[in-house]
Amino acid sequence: MNINPTLINLFAIPLSFFLVVLSILVIQSITINIVSRRLGNISFSHPRLFRAMNWWGVFIHELSHAVTALLTLNKIKEFKVSSSGGHVTHYSSGSGFFQWLASQLISASPAFVPPLIVAILLGYLHYIDLGNITFDFGSLEPVGVISGLYLGLIPYIVKTVGLLLVNLDYSRVENILLLLILTFSFSAAKPSSIDKKSGIQGDLQSLIEGFYKFPVYTLLSVLVFTGVFWILLKLSPTLFLYVVMFLILLPILSIFALVCNYLFIRLINLFDNSSKLRIILSISAFVLVYYFMKQYTVEQYLINIICAGVLIGILKLAK
Repeated sequence: MNINPTLINLFAIPLSFFLVVLSILVIQSITINIVSRRLGNISFSHPRLFRAMNWWGVFIHELSHAVTALLTLNKIKEFKVSSSGGHVTHYSSGSGFFQWLASQLISASPAFVPPLIVAILLGYLHYIDLGNITFDFGSLEPVGVISGLYLGLIPYIVKTVGLLLVNLDYSRVENILLLLILTFSFSAAKPSSIDKKSGIQGDLQSLIEGFYKFPVYTLLSVLVFTGVFWILLKLSPTLFLYVVMFLILLPILSIFALVCNYLFIRLINLFDNSSKLRIILSISAFVLVYYFMKQYTVEQYLINIICAGVLIGILKLAK
């Protein structure tokens, strides 16, 4: 059977963009599982800190469900958060494809809403500006799109975010706030959003169930996604590029934030294995070296790396 190549590319090119974003989301999910297991390492030695971190992670998670439910014209019946879990109960008078789509968006929202909050904060602080990016996908065909994203746009975003974080000046209050939000907002316990009408529970399991239990809606969503993809690309290539950048930027921000969370937990473990005197000395040396170096260098990343090295080095000194 001869199939028109144009017809194949009509679906294959949007699918190639989707697969790239999906691959980053998979890495994000794996990182969440790793960090969640590490978080349990401090549950016995620091129960209050553990409960506080868990509560904040659950709050952000459930807030994502609640905000998305409201934006998709659902009504919130119950919003519950605790350090051990939580849930959002929502319902709608609507039905059919649009309500199914709303449920799917609500289920997927924790992957995008928390990093969107960070992205807005970064924009507000004028730390990141993607508006001047020009990116050429080359020949618009599946292999070219995938290679262009993996070898061009993704490395650029990783480099931009990485350099931003290592160059933050932590003598400024807003940067400390940003670091705290990054460190504590993405550890994500795994509570669920519950839709009383459809009986669908949130997060990955319900997202998958929603696709295979409603194959007609799934097929219709593919057609809608394909149509929106081509309309956006043809009418406004600039807006299309912004959408692609944000869909890639958000999970990458989540991965960086989870790395911050992991490093924080490792630092707590170092504190646990050190004497109080060594902890006081290491923190004092960190603060003194930080402010001393600021007088003699403008390379902020050098200040941050050297001061962190001083802190960790003193903690690791042999007893």
